[in-house]
Parts: sequence; structure tokens; C-alpha cells
Amino acid sequence: MDAETLIIGGGLAGLNCACHLHAAGHEFLLLEAQDRVGGRVRTDTVVTGHGEYRVDRGFQVLLTAYPHAAEAFDYDALDLCCFYPGAMVYVDGRLHRVADPRRRPGDALMGFNSPVATTRDKIRLAEFSLRVLGGSLEQLWSRPNRTAIEMLQEAGFAQTTIDRFFRPFFGGVFFDLELTTSSRMLEFCYRMFAQGRVCVPADGMGALALQLADRLPGGSVRTDSPVDSVERNGQGWIVRAGGHALRAKNVVVAVEGDKAAGLLGDHGGLPGPVRWRSTATISYDAAASPTDDPVLVLDGMGSGPVNHAVSISRASSRYAPGGRHLIYANVVDPAFLERHGDDGSLDLACRQHLRSWFGDGVDGWSPIRVDRIGRALPEQKPGWLEHRQRPVSLGMGLYACGDWLDNASIDGALGSGKRAATAVLEAMSG
Repeated sequence: MDAETLIIGGGLAGLNCACHLHAAGHEFLLLEAQDRVGGRVRTDTVVTGHGEYRVDRGFQVLLTAYPHAAEAFDYDALDLCCFYPGAMVYVDGRLHRVADPRRRPGDALMGFNSPVATTRDKIRLAEFSLRVLGGSLEQLWSRPNRTAIEMLQEAGFAQTTIDRFFRPFFGGVFFDLELTTSSRMLEFCYRMFAQGRVCVPADGMGALALQLADRLPGGSVRTDSPVDSVERNGQGWIVRAGGHALRAKNVVVAVEGDKAAGLLGDHGGLPGPVRWRSTATISYDAAASPTDDPVLVLDGMGSGPVNHAVSISRASSRYAPGGRHLIYANVVDPAFLERHGDDGSLDLACRQHLRSWFGDGVDGWSPIRVDRIGRALPEQKPGWLEHRQRPVSLGMGLYACGDWLDNASIDGALGSGKRAATAVLEAMSG
């Protein structure tokens, strides 16, 4: 045997699985196809004439209240940088600040008369919060399961409030402007936003994966090692990668759902096909930040193409060289992305939209990268989240993990990786 357990995929799920196996003294080898670990959560260095920028693969954040994240990461070592607890919403020709009344009561009071939500809905939001925050997480995941839009309508929110706040905010979280995502997922994320802070590591989101990888023994992670096939061999498995045949008693497939199905073929045991949500992020270099603080800016008019934007360098100055700023602009509408398949066309359309928010200063911004992410997030309609956790043990020493087997989030990825490691260890000790 080359290893007791082979893990295919070095995203957060595979890495957390490896960390738990290592903590238990279990031998493993992790194979990652890319040049570094992280999967969909990674940060690249982009060099321009102004210096080096840290550019995440799309705009992503860490919610500190995620239970598996709090267990997996050393938050102090990550040097977390937090966002403003609220948002700026563009409505009726200007930006309006919406603040969390528990964390910024003064700002919330000042914005009470904003047109983002009706007066009644601002009171109704407090009632909604009490219900979502009540009970345990297990109870939350067993609540009535319908679409998010149906839940908001049943809660009595006015259509203007839904369109001006819930749709751009949670539509941006789920890459789902129609809000057909499960109401359970909206309640879970709402609770995580309310109970913790929204942050990024000072060195970029890729630091999450690097922190996990740094805990693993030398030689246990191989990058640039794409796997070609997984085959049954007697009481074990043969994994073919880069012309090499590796033997293991157990295999943990920690790649995206459709890729997992392609590797496993007739071995089966996986849930139905995963449908994906897409997005695109344009990273702009700017001499000045359009906001004075790290606050999310939302399109409350639904006029698009930009759904939300943020000056990420206001959260952490390490994202941009001295005297410069890094701005993320996110497009969620898949039809718009299809019509603007050329990056230059996408930039011009987004820049025109952003000018209405921030003024002519946008003309001086320079796009330094466009990330079009076709597989940004697994779709999570009510049927998919009827049972939020799907089995990780597929039989005969074969396992799987990833956010597509749990709720589609950083927390779901970490949780599924832990569940896979637990299943391996239980089988080995049984």
C-alpha cells in the first residue's frame, strides 16, 4: 500500500479530512490537481505597474459564526479583517446605509427613514430575526422547507423590501437572484451573519487552505497531481495519477460532484447530479476607494449588471500596494454574463453601472482580472436541502466529501470533510 487512505482533492473539504486523519495518527496521501491547495477558495498574486495585488478567486468571505470554521481555523493567526456590519444600498439615485442595530445602533437609527425598507418591515425584520435566531441549528434545519422568496413573502415583507434588500444581498450570497434557494439555507446564513462577523484573512481567502495544509506532515500533500481514474483492486483501490498507480485501502473523493461521478463511474453511491450557480468578479485597481470603510454596496434597484461591489482593500490593506485600492464588482445574472462573453464588454457595462453609484472616479479604475466562475456554488433548491447532509461513506472503503454533500458553504465543506474522516476512522477501528 502507498497509503492507508488516499484523498483526491485539496479543497477545504479534503484538507479538513486530512487534518482529522492526521490528528488521529492515520496515514494518508492527498492528491491535488492544481499547483496549490484551496480548490474554489484561493488567492493569487497579480502584478501590475503599481505593484502586487492579492486577488481572491471571486469575492468570498468567512463568517466567524460558522461552527466548523471556528473549530478548524485559528482566527487569531489568520489576522481576520472584518467588514462593516451592514451595507450601502443604491436606491432612488443615491446610496443609503443600512446597519445592524445591535452592533451599530446609532447608524441604524440614522438610517431608519431610508427607502430601502418600509417602516413596518423594519419592525418586522426584528421579529424575523428573533425567530431565525431561536432554537438550535438542528431545529433550524428541520423547519419548513420552501424557497427563500416564498418564506419572505409568507413573513409579510413588502415586495419593495424584498427587491431592495433581500434579493441583492442573499441573491449575491447564493448567486440566485430569483431566491429559489431553500429557505433553510437563507435562515442558516442569516443566523451566521447575525451571530458572528463577516471577515477575510489579512492575506486573502487563500490563507484558509494554507493554514490547514501547514498542519499536515511533510510529503503528505502532492500538488500538480490530477487523478485519471479510481479502480477497485481486491480489498483495496488503485488510483491512477500522472502515469503512476497508487494503492490504498481507502479512497476519499473530495472533488466537485460531477467530477466525483466521472472518477467513480460504476462504483456509484453518489446523490443525483449537482447543478451549479455561476458568477463573475471584476477586480479593479483604483487610486482612491469609493467608500470610506469596508462596506458591501448593493444594487437596490435591480438594474444591473453589478449586483454588489466592495473595496476589499478597505478591509485589509494587504490586498493592494501602498497608495492603491482593490475593488471587487460582482455580476450574478447568468443571462447577462452569457451576452457579455467578452471581458472588455463586461468591464464597460459594469463600469457604466458603477459610475451611477460612485461618480466619474470610476473612469480611472483599471481592470486587473476578470474571474468567470461557472461552478461557483452548488444549487440549493428546497429538494436538494430536504436532507442537508448526504452520506459520505459509499461502501468498500470509498468515501466522498465536499460542500455538495452538505450545505454549500465554507462550513459545509469543512463539515463534510470531518464527517468523511470520522467514517474512515470508524471503519478502520471496527
